[in-house]
Amino acid sequence: MATPFDDVTVGSTPTGTTPGGATAFSTAPLRFAPGAIVAGRYRLVALLGRGGMGEVYRADDLTLDQPVALKFLPEEVAATDTRIAQFHNELRVARQVSHKNVCRLYDLGEADGRRFLTMEYVDGEDLSSSLRRFGRMPPDKAVQIARQLCAALAAAHERGVVHRDLKPANIMLDGAGRVRVMDFGIATVGGDDPTHAGTPAYMAPEQLGGQPATTRSDIYALGVVLYELFTGRSPVTDGPLPELVRRHSS
Repeated sequence: MATPFDDVTVGSTPTGTTPGGATAFSTAPLRFAPGAIVAGRYRLVALLGRGGMGEVYRADDLTLDQPVALKFLPEEVAATDTRIAQFHNELRVARQVSHKNVCRLYDLGEADGRRFLTMEYVDGEDLSSSLRRFGRMPPDKAVQIARQLCAALAAAHERGVVHRDLKPANIMLDGAGRVRVMDFGIATVGGDDPTHAGTPAYMAPEQLGGQPATTRSDIYALGVVLYELFTGRSPVTDGPLPELVRRHSS
């Protein structure tokens, strides 16, 4: 399972980024070792990913006897009110959207002073990784993925949820090719958009201009994702923020 740490999200305070904009994978020691029991219920299996938004582990839920993913806040920011509020927001918003193509979030827990989210474990990889490995998708496969993405986004918008950070790194594909939209950490409900947040390469011109994100902003991001899906490349290349603004606007 890949994790949504491939692209920098404005406002997520990543630990480090590569020149191409990808979040650096930290080599710091793991706080939790495989086999450890967390919160008396979850047995950790392996680290799935690490980035500015924390660490994600695959785990076994010993109570329900099923695999799950645990997403921990980074230790250095685990005690900050802002990041804890962001974790609560992700759970609150994501649980409002019930759809087979949206990653399910279950609950919020704590272990050794570290807050974590429990969520559906998707055995696969993110769309960003797939596109890097294969380039553009075969047309029939691309259409299948596109339909599921549209259905997931429509389900979110019907509940008044604006994702604000739709991108290939936040879209999981399981072993059967089924889509899960994930990472609602900066999503909003009912037009409540107090901050300027998102990933610049996927942000609509009004977002880059500092205006609130709307469902139309998500649809713009969807268009960028679909362009990559069918062509294997982004319509907007990396560059300084002013240049990205110009390219999106034109």
